[in-house]
Amino acid sequence: MNITAALLAGLVLLLPGITALVTWNLQGSTQGAKRPDLQLTSVSALFVSLGIALLMHILGYGLVELIRAAALELGRYLTPAGPVIANPYDMLASVSDGKSVPTAGSVEAFLMLTIFECILAWRLISSTGLDLVLDSVDLRSQGWVFQHVVRPQRHGYTPVAYVLTSATHGEYGIGYEGTVADIRQGENGELKSIALAEPERFIYEIITRGDSGRRLPKLKTYDREWVGEMVSLDGATILNIVINNVSKDLIAELEGTDAGSGPGDEDESADEALEGHATDAS
Repeated sequence: MNITAALLAGLVLLLPGITALVTWNLQGSTQGAKRPDLQLTSVSALFVSLGIALLMHILGYGLVELIRAAALELGRYLTPAGPVIANPYDMLASVSDGKSVPTAGSVEAFLMLTIFECILAWRLISSTGLDLVLDSVDLRSQGWVFQHVVRPQRHGYTPVAYVLTSATHGEYGIGYEGTVADIRQGENGELKSIALAEPERFIYEIITRGDSGRRLPKLKTYDREWVGEMVSLDGATILNIVINNVSKDLIAELEGTDAGSGPGDEDESADEALEGHATDAS
């Protein structure tokens, strides 16, 4: 077998593992939290791709042997429509040793088997069962994003974020409240950006007061207004993030309540959430 044919055969054999890797990267994009994609050239990604490809080929070999055995058994009672095709893996081993030349039927069977293995790998990685088994495992190394965004979304919760940007006028600054639509992290897990769907913009004030010799901050918000369907904030401008996970029914109820309040009312619930559940993202 020449080098070109060997390279093509190697890529075809690795195709189920590559399919699993691509599915994994695409699935990370749909969960609202985006990190740099795993590259096939990395050691861990290559090892996982090879392992999944090997597993798919083992399952494929066993399935083909089972189908061939059933076909031979049925051939005793039925008139065969044609010759029984040899196991594609046996054909591949013979061709690699230079002992035989592949037939058109064997090549077609091998390609169909590879496509089936790719579909099986895709379904395995994107299955809900795998998410349930690995529910508490942060395989993507997303840290707090996994705990506060990805995992709650898997269980039917909607992450609502309170984002404070860097103060622009002394102790006053601009904040946003909205549903988390997308979060992007860097290679080291640092926050790159966050996108909020249908957010409200408000002015916040950090008030400090003395309490037993200590100065405890208090947050007040003013002048809320809707700013559009989507707002994207750069990580460099974010001072603090608070994420509360609530059900869709509760969000609908709160939206109905907020519809009757004026834009200048103070949001005490937001103050309590920002004071008691702060997640530092600076």
